[in-house]
Order: sequence, then structure tokens, then C-alpha cells
Amino acid sequence: MENISQFDLNLALRHWLDRLGQSPQVKAENLKELESHVRDSVVQLQTKGLSSEESFLVATHRVGSPEKLEPEFAKVNQNPLNMLIHGLILVFFSVGCWFLWWMMQVPRMMQPVLREQGIVPFTRLLMDYSPFLAVPPLLAAVYCGYVWMRKSKGRSSWMAFFATTVAVLVLLTLPILFAVLLPVVSFMDRFGAK
Repeated sequence: MENISQFDLNLALRHWLDRLGQSPQVKAENLKELESHVRDSVVQLQTKGLSSEESFLVATHRVGSPEKLEPEFAKVNQNPLNMLIHGLILVFFSVGCWFLWWMMQVPRMMQPVLREQGIVPFTRLLMDYSPFLAVPPLLAAVYCGYVWMRKSKGRSSWMAFFATTVAVLVLLTLPILFAVLLPVVSFMDRFGAK
């Protein structure tokens, strides 16, 4: 006995497009264009004697699998605003690191006043390593260069980059804030004791 299964071209096409539409690199207008192209190919192949299922398989094979199409659409749909936002975040991060370096100069300026008592060891340690505050913005610049130069693999989220840079700035700010405040508090204690 023959098992007759009805092939639903619309359902098969919808599943194929849904699978492709899950990629953030593929836009709605790209899906419409692909659907039109596959439907035209199916009609053309059916006129040559293929069944609708065979026509669909051949047409989708010719267009390409979602795995092969995603990098191509990533190139076509590249968002220049994304690169601009990455650059602005890099500037924000660099200015933040420069400001933290400047804050580390406050204890250095207070050194003559605190000469008798000396600078707190924690503050001295951070003052000695303040040139390393150039490392985080340099790493961020390398990352932005990587995002800008990448040829395929879609969009990198600027939100993740922004969250990371803010987290790094907060982690850098806390010890620097303590290093700056310790000599100030120490000076205030000495000044208040006189």
C-alpha cells in the first residue's frame, strides 16, 4: 500500500524562512526577496516536470542554506551607525580613563603637604602604577578596530561593549577614589588635630 503524504509548499517555505529569519543579520525585506525568488524557481522547476517538493528542495538548495546566507546578509546589511556608536563609546571610555589618571595626580600634588606624615602605601602603589591606566582604552581601541575591520559575522552589540566599558570604569574608579580620599582624610585628621 502506498503512503501518500501531501507536501505543503507554503508550510515548507514558511519553515525555511523562519529558520533564516532567526538570524539578526537577515532583515524582513531580505526574507521577502528570498521568498519571491524561491517561489519563482519552484514554478519554473515544476514546468520541467518536478513535483512541488522536489522543486522546493532544488530551489532552496540553489539559493543556499541559512548558514551560508547569514554571512552574506551580514555584509549587505552592515550598519554604519553600529560602528559610530562603538567609536563614541571608545571616546567616552578613553576620557574616563584620562580623568582617572588626572585624579591620581591629586595625591602627588598633596605630597609636599603630607611630606612629614608620608603618603598612605595604598595610594603610593596606585600612583606608581597610574601609567597603566592607558591599557584599558588601548584594549578597547583594539576591540573597536576588530569590529570595524571584520568582513563577516554580522553585527557586534554596542550594548555589550558599553556595559563592559562602564563596568571596567567602575572597577577602576573605586580603588582610585579610595587612593585619592585616603590622603585627603589623613590631611584633614592632621589639620583637625592641631
